[in-house]
Amino acid sequence: MPKIAISYRRSDSAAMSGRIFDRLAAHYGKHSVFMDVDNIPIGIDFRRHIGETLRRTDVVLAVIGASWLGAQDGVEARIHQEGDPVRVEIETALARGAPVIPVLVDGARMPDAAALPQSFGSFAFLNAAEVATGRDFDGQISRLIAAIDRAAAAKPSLDASIYASSRAAVRRALLLDAGRYFVAPLIVLLVAHFLVVVALDWSVVYLRLAAVAAPLIFGAAFAWFSGRGAAAACGFGLALGVFAAAGMTVSESLSTGDPVLPQSRLEWLENVQFVVSVALSYVAGYFAASLSRKLLPAIPRA
Repeated sequence: MPKIAISYRRSDSAAMSGRIFDRLAAHYGKHSVFMDVDNIPIGIDFRRHIGETLRRTDVVLAVIGASWLGAQDGVEARIHQEGDPVRVEIETALARGAPVIPVLVDGARMPDAAALPQSFGSFAFLNAAEVATGRDFDGQISRLIAAIDRAAAAKPSLDASIYASSRAAVRRALLLDAGRYFVAPLIVLLVAHFLVVVALDWSVVYLRLAAVAAPLIFGAAFAWFSGRGAAAACGFGLALGVFAAAGMTVSESLSTGDPVLPQSRLEWLENVQFVVSVALSYVAGYFAASLSRKLLPAIPRA
C-alpha cells in the first residue's frame, strides 16, 4: 500500500480533510495515511517530524480550500511565513521530489503562482483533483484514489532512475580517481623505468628513487583530493605496485628478448619487494597527508 500524507490548513479545510482521511484510511489502511493533527507528538519540532514523515511518503495530498493561503487583514499571508506548517510541508515534499496532488475542496481554485513563495516552483500549475460535499463526493474520492495509485505506481520507476543515475555518478567518480591516482603514477613509473633501464642505461638506484617518490606524492594527493578512505588507498597502492612490476617486466622483455616471467627465486623476490615498496610508499604518502590535514587547521595563523 502507498504511504499518503495529507497537508491541509486547519482553519481552511479541517472538516473536509477529515472526511478525505477517513475514506483513504478505509481504503488503504489507517497506518498508510498521515494527517498531522493526529500524528505529530507533543513537544517535537514539527519541521523535523514533517521531514521524517515525508521521507517515508509516496504521495502528498495538498488539500486547498478558499482560505488555504492564510490571508489576514493587514498581515502577510501565512503561506509566505517561513514557519508556516503548510508551507513547510509543501516545500519539503517538492524538495524531495515526492508526487504532490493538489485537492481543491468545496469549489476552491488553484492559487496563482504570484501568490505563492518562489520555493513552490511550478506547484501552481499542477493538475488538481476536486472534492466537494454532496452527491459527487464518492465519485470524486474514487477518482482521487485512482490518481494516488497512478502516482504511487510511477514512483518506483523514478526511484530506480535516481538510483541508476547515482550509481553512474559513483562509477564516473571512481574512474576519474583511478585515472588520477593509479593510471598517472603507473605511467610515471613505466616512463622512469624505460628511461633509466632501457634508453639511458643509468644506475638502477634512480629507478628505486622514482619507485618511492612517485607513489609517495600520488598517495598524498589521493588523501588530499579524492575523499576516499584508507582501504581505497591501500588498494590503489597495491594495484600500482603489481601493474608497475608487470609493465616493467614486459617492457624489459621486449627490449632484451628475455622471458617475461622471472626465471629464479631471486628475480621473483626482487619483484615482490618492488611491489611492496611501491605499495608502502603510496600508503605512507596517504597517511602523511591525512595527518597533515588534521594538524593544519590547528596551526595558529598570523
